[in-house]
Amino acid sequence: MASVPGTDVWFLRFTFAFLSHLQQGGHIVDRLSGRRIGNSAGPSFNFDHMSGGPLLWAPDLVPSRHLFIGHTVCPGFDRLSSKFDWWASTRFSAPGYDYLHDGMNYGHVPVDLAPHAFVPVSVADVDAAAWTHAGQRMVLVYGDPIEQAVGCFSYSQNEIRRAYNRPGRRPVELPFDEYVFQQALPSYAKLIISYQAMAEAVPGAVHIVAEDVLRAEPVRVLSSILAHLRLDRWQTAMIDAVVDLSRREHIMAVERELGRSLTGSRASRRTATWSVPESVVKAARDPTLRREALALLASMGVNTAYFEAPPAAAAFQADATTSGSA
Repeated sequence: MASVPGTDVWFLRFTFAFLSHLQQGGHIVDRLSGRRIGNSAGPSFNFDHMSGGPLLWAPDLVPSRHLFIGHTVCPGFDRLSSKFDWWASTRFSAPGYDYLHDGMNYGHVPVDLAPHAFVPVSVADVDAAAWTHAGQRMVLVYGDPIEQAVGCFSYSQNEIRRAYNRPGRRPVELPFDEYVFQQALPSYAKLIISYQAMAEAVPGAVHIVAEDVLRAEPVRVLSSILAHLRLDRWQTAMIDAVVDLSRREHIMAVERELGRSLTGSRASRRTATWSVPESVVKAARDPTLRREALALLASMGVNTAYFEAPPAAAAFQADATTSGSA
């Protein structure tokens, strides 16, 4: 399960961590309501064993016992990348887009919730399984390309300002519009095209989900993800409970109890978003910029229909905002 950097991967991490724990006979206490979900006689969920993965120990959920949740190019895409003449010459704008192919120490990949801290991963086997193993399933959750660019730009500018205070560090600061077209969109296209291409090449293997739809209808969309992963044995009431436990307000209550952050990357992104200059916000809302951005993505082969919000989801979001429940 992957997401484009800038989307809230922690929601996925918590929901699947909770499901795995419940499947193993444990329970989770809602810090806001006091409700106990799961087997009261079983072990309580240990938040100290959640550090960001990227692997999640899920012995009773998936045959491999480990579930990848993070940022990576779609497994198996290496066989298709030559079909896109821009792929090899286009670099990701920053580290972190492609965990499984970035030269990490794959002999010791960190695991959350497991009795072991690390596990070896054969990236070659994972890539091959995408083509040869009928049970291999991949999921991509993507955000809006302009919103993603704004978030990453803000984060990078904050990093640049800090870097200017470090001896020997003189990074180049790009204007927002140049950043969008020279760095953000090419990186975005490079990641999303891998899942799009694999979805076409291996029908049924890839499920692509819009983050705004996941936010608007989390129970329905999470149910569809579970069905794609062949984990559709969960009752709707339990999925609803897990989604509720994963909401930001509840995780913040857990953090207050622990006295520390569980989602450092999420907190950093929120801080960066708050410091976005008004000029950048205004530019991001410019319909001309959006048209040109989508045109660039289309020229790189990305299906821009992904960025057309379904009317039902848009209406749902509008209702939620009006009622103050968003």
